[in-house]
Parts: sequence; C-alpha cells; structure tokens
Amino acid sequence: MTAPNVPGYLASGTVLRGRYEVVREIGRGGYSVVYLARDRELDSEVALKLLVPPPAAAQVARERMRREVQAVRGLSHANIVAVFDFLEEGPWSFIVMEYVRGPDLQVRVAQQGRLDGDTVVRLGRDVAAALAAAHRRGILHRDVKPQNILLDPEGRARLTDFGSAKLDGQLGVTGSGTLAGTLAYTAPEVLAGRRGDARADVYALGLTLYYALTGDLPERPSQHLPPTPTAAGFRPGSTVPGVPGWLDDVVAHATAAAAEERFPTAAALDEALARPGAAAALLPGGAVGEPCLLCGGPDPLALGLCPACGGSAEVADTLVFLRRARGVSERRAAALRLETALPAIGRAGARAAAGGERPVFRVSRAGTPRLVQELERRELAVHHVPLARAWGALPAKAWLLTGAVVTAGATAGTLVMPMLLWASPIVGTLVLLGARRDARTPLVAPPAREATLPAELERTVVEALVTLPPGTARSLLADVVRASGALFASVARTGDSRELATPLGELVTAACRAALDLADLDENLTRFERQRERFAGASTERLDALARCERTRDALVQRLLEGMTAVTRLRTQQAELAGDRDPTLGELTRELQAEADAQGAAAREIEALLAS
Repeated sequence: MTAPNVPGYLASGTVLRGRYEVVREIGRGGYSVVYLARDRELDSEVALKLLVPPPAAAQVARERMRREVQAVRGLSHANIVAVFDFLEEGPWSFIVMEYVRGPDLQVRVAQQGRLDGDTVVRLGRDVAAALAAAHRRGILHRDVKPQNILLDPEGRARLTDFGSAKLDGQLGVTGSGTLAGTLAYTAPEVLAGRRGDARADVYALGLTLYYALTGDLPERPSQHLPPTPTAAGFRPGSTVPGVPGWLDDVVAHATAAAAEERFPTAAALDEALARPGAAAALLPGGAVGEPCLLCGGPDPLALGLCPACGGSAEVADTLVFLRRARGVSERRAAALRLETALPAIGRAGARAAAGGERPVFRVSRAGTPRLVQELERRELAVHHVPLARAWGALPAKAWLLTGAVVTAGATAGTLVMPMLLWASPIVGTLVLLGARRDARTPLVAPPAREATLPAELERTVVEALVTLPPGTARSLLADVVRASGALFASVARTGDSRELATPLGELVTAACRAALDLADLDENLTRFERQRERFAGASTERLDALARCERTRDALVQRLLEGMTAVTRLRTQQAELAGDRDPTLGELTRELQAEADAQGAAAREIEALLAS
C-alpha cells in the first residue's frame, strides 16, 4: 500500500491490498470517507468506504463496519447498493462496494428542483422494496434520507449506507442511548427512546418522499431539530400544488406520529404507492383503539381494563377496594387521588370507594396483582377479596345501620306497635342486601361489547396479555388481536366463514407465542444494556452471539407486523373471503413459528453470554 501523507485520508493513486487504486473522493459521512477506486484485477470501478473514526472509537467502529458487511452482503436486491467485502491493511479499514454513477437524491433536488409525482412514486417504490427485503432479514436501515438514496443513470433509486443501520450486533457496538441516524428523519418513537422497528424506516421514507415532492422538510423549530410530529402526518399537498390526492394521503399515513397509525411494513407502503386508493386497505384501521382505563395501554378486546390490569372477558371473580383510612382528611385525600386517576367515576363514586362502600374494580384473579401494583403506584392503598366473600367486605357502618334498624324496630314493637317486631328484621335485611349489592358492584364496570374472537382463542390471548410487560411485544400482539377480532366479526356478519376461522385462529395463537418470546428476548437484551461496560472488550465470538440475538429479535417483530398487515388486508377485502381458504395466513403462521424457534436458540445464546 502506498500511504498518504495526511492521516485519515487517501491521496489519489493510493493502492490498497495491491488491488484497489484510489481515483478521487466522492463523499463523506460521520466516521467515513468514500472514494471512487479502480479494481485492478477486474478492471472495474468500485466505491471504497474508508473508516476514519477518532482514535477512542476506532475499535468499536471497525466492529460496526464488519457487521455492516456481514449483514448487507447477504442482501441481493436491485435497489440496494451491493457490498462486496470488508478489508483491513495497516491502519486502514474499508468496505468495497458497488459504484453507482449518479447523484444522491439531495443533490438531485438541490440542482434541479423538486420531483414530479410520477417520479416520486417510482423512487418511493424502489426504496420501499429495498427496505422490505432488508426487513425480512431482520435488518433495519435506521438512516433513510435523501443523501442515502442514489439515482443511477437509468433513474432507478438505490439505497446505500447501512452503516448507521440497526444491523446484526449494532446493539453490541454502540453506546446505550446513542442515536443512530439523522435527527431530521428520525421517527418520534425512536427520539423518545423506544427501540425502533420497520415503521421507523417507513416514517423516514415518508419524510424523504415529502422532501422530494416539496424540496424541503416540513416546518420545524430549527434547522438542527426534526419536524414537530403530527397525529395526521405531513401532507406535501398543503405546501405545493399539483400533488395527487392519493399520494398526499400515502405520505401523510407514512409520517403519522404514532407508529401504530402508519403502514405496518415497507411492503405495505410499496403496495400503497403501486395502487392509488389502496392505502385504506393496508392501514391498521384504528389499531390504537380505546386504551385501558387505568394504565393507558392497549385494550384490544375492549374490556375497559386491559387483561394485564385485570380485565377479563369471562371470569371476573375478585373485588378490589380502597383501604378505608381512619381519619376524615385521609379519606378525602384518597378520594381525590382516585378521582384524579379515574375521572369517569365522579366525586360521589370516589367518596363511596374511599369509605369502603363500593369496590373500584371487579377483575380476574390472574390480573389482580398487576392491577394492585398499578393502583399502589398512584399512592392508592387497596385490598382485594374474592367475589364469594363479598359479605366480609361490607363496611362496618352497614352492619351498624342494620343493627340499629332491627333494634329500633324491636323496641318500638314492644312499646308501641307489635307489627314492627317482625317488620324490622325484614327492613334490616333489605338494608344489608342493598349494602351487599353495592359491595359487589364496581365503580368501573366493563363496557357492553360484542365478543369477536372464539372463546378458546380469547382465553389464549388473555393469558398472553396478562403475562406480557408493557412494551413492543404487548403492543404488537394487541394490534394483531384487534385486527383479527375485526375480521372475525366481519366474517360472522356475512354468515360465510368457510375455512377462514382455522388459519386465522392459528395465526393469532402463533402471534401470542411470538410475542411472549419477543418479550423474553427484549428482557435479555435490556439486561445486556445494563451490563454494557462489562462487554466492552468482549471477543468477536461473543459479539456475534449478541448480533444473532438482535437480528432474531427484529425478524420476529417484522413477522408480527406482516401478520397484522395480512389480516388488515383480508378484512378490507371481504369480498375475496367468500372463496377458498387464504394461503397467506398459513404461510405467515409457519414463519412466525419458525422465528419463535429461532428465538429460543438466540435467547439461550444471550443468556449464556450474560452468565459468563
């Protein structure tokens, strides 16, 4: 190798590995410089991405780059810039990549102005197809933006630079809390600290399409900050004239603030761009739904309380009461806290609960511990009793009132009116029964609802949701369940389910298992995050084990998103369901089961890594 005089940069004519001759610099990134080079052996042009990190980050950056090559080299797709090799020579580490003649999208817009609708549609479909191929391999790009979309001479868009992507093992080579990607195009949930999934890349692509159509990003507080997210997404048609209405809708749906309101997968976005007017059939369609009254989490079965907080579609056998404080001021304070936590019960209801006269909830025994924990987190002391023992939950004043009625009647009957001797026990009993009725009637009652899932399947779903902690796994399973419930209800109304119920039920069951496995893997990865410094100098083999875990995790998320997309599509194309059994559900079920099996092996690897 002929070394340059300036550290960190390669001069024209520098030859690496006796094969790659540098021609000129063509671009720069955060920790890299990209050169056009000539491959002397093949007599062809290539791009060299040279790593130039600060010394303190050199080892970490090399590991990151090596994993970029390992992952992306396996992606063979017409819209992904090919990666050939990762090489080191002396102080240099570099990637050999396909050279694409043509500008990136940002340069193209800067030089020639915004693109017309047809061109943007072609570009969007190209990039969405590239992302769909990567996502199915468990690879997230995490830095989709105009600078990373190259336009070749034929006008085809090529996605490049997976260096900031959440690839195999990126978790093992980036600092906890480090934000990979470009701030302006980063999805709101990632900025909030959540682990992104395919929908974060969909958001970034949606913003990129907005930029291509308008020549700029949506209004933002500063050039250094991202656009302020909006629930309805960003509409390029509100900025420039001539954007087709259906394309305006697609971009808006892709850039919705809530991940649950976007296209679930890049493939769904591709299909929406391919078929004007098809977006509605590919969106979750109200997947967020009404949240749990207590924790605010997903309540896919419309129970009022989610299963994790004790909501039950069948057995609600436990009453949850506030502990009655001794002092009046303490009871008033408890009533105020309860009314603040659950405004719907009103002031009178909160006072009745604080006095021990009414239970707050009637829930399933399985969900009681989580419900009690949630209430205690809000400084509400509670106790719970089985429904069969509601007599024991009656407040003391109910017994005292009953006794007073009977005693007064007996006294009056003896001294004044004998009839009261037998009437007073009846009145006392009615008072006691009224108090018992109140003690069995919760202030928060489940809403009337129409069962959507078959009973056995609903039990399986409830058991899974009770077990799952808050996070990605529970949210994704809730989306799949809600979409499936809507499809079951739609089919029931038509009276012609044919063979749909069986494959749909199998898909939901597989989704339950996949969500439980995903939660386990997320827990292990979180444990790793807490011990990150311990693994700073870990061997390549250990980092590779961690890489496989992370990749398996993202692939499992992708399969759940694909399952939700398939169910949503079937629900909105009900006319097609009157035909034969749909093969898509069976295929997705098998893929979910296979990913869950792979998760087991990945979980064992990371557990061994953490235990070593």
